[in-house]
Amino acid sequence: AIRSRPRTVVSPVRCEASKRPSPRGSTAAAKAGRNPLVAAASNMTVIPGDYRIGGVLLGVATFLGPVCHLWTQFGVHGFLGAFLTLQASRVRFRFSDTDLDVVFVDPGADDAAALEVDTDSSGDNKLQGGGANKWSFESVTNWEFWFPGFPVLVYYKENQTRPEGQPHFFPIIMDGKKLYEEMLAKMPPSVNPKPDPSEWNLDTAFESTKLGRSIKESLSEEQLQTLKDTKGFPGLDK
Repeated sequence: AIRSRPRTVVSPVRCEASKRPSPRGSTAAAKAGRNPLVAAASNMTVIPGDYRIGGVLLGVATFLGPVCHLWTQFGVHGFLGAFLTLQASRVRFRFSDTDLDVVFVDPGADDAAALEVDTDSSGDNKLQGGGANKWSFESVTNWEFWFPGFPVLVYYKENQTRPEGQPHFFPIIMDGKKLYEEMLAKMPPSVNPKPDPSEWNLDTAFESTKLGRSIKESLSEEQLQTLKDTKGFPGLDK
């Protein structure tokens, strides 16, 4: 009798490679976890630069010099206008969930570039108390905004730099309304009540100072209505 050879059964080899997670995705996640700038960027708001104040000063300088031949005033307004225009192109305010900080970007760079640098880029704030340009919202004891509706200057006082309090003043070389909205939402309440941004007009600007309120007392009903109807910088805001 012829004996039959036993059959050898070969088990199929399963390919587990398709079940393994993509190393590319895990590497990206790991990088995001290790990089605090990347991790914090999703919760950070960058206030865009704004050139209106610098542009207005340069326009005034052009009128005072070539037209009126007031060359000293031309030089002063021209210098301030050029300086604020330069600062508007590189200074960026950032709001996280807990802090406000100031960073520098290359002039003309996209606002997203402000998410890729740290606070050290703006150096030491020697003119206003020293130290890093970063302050927690909890340290802010008061803030003011001149003027709601026509933003020109922002002020806040914090006790992080000095226990007795350190004031800070900045010209509005950034989107004033967006800055105001962030301060209103994240900083402690101001000593003086602040109007909602949807209510901004020339009347709210006058109401923000004692002098403005005094001027309003001498205005007629028609003039007061004109204040309420005037919104934004003429010729610059839609």
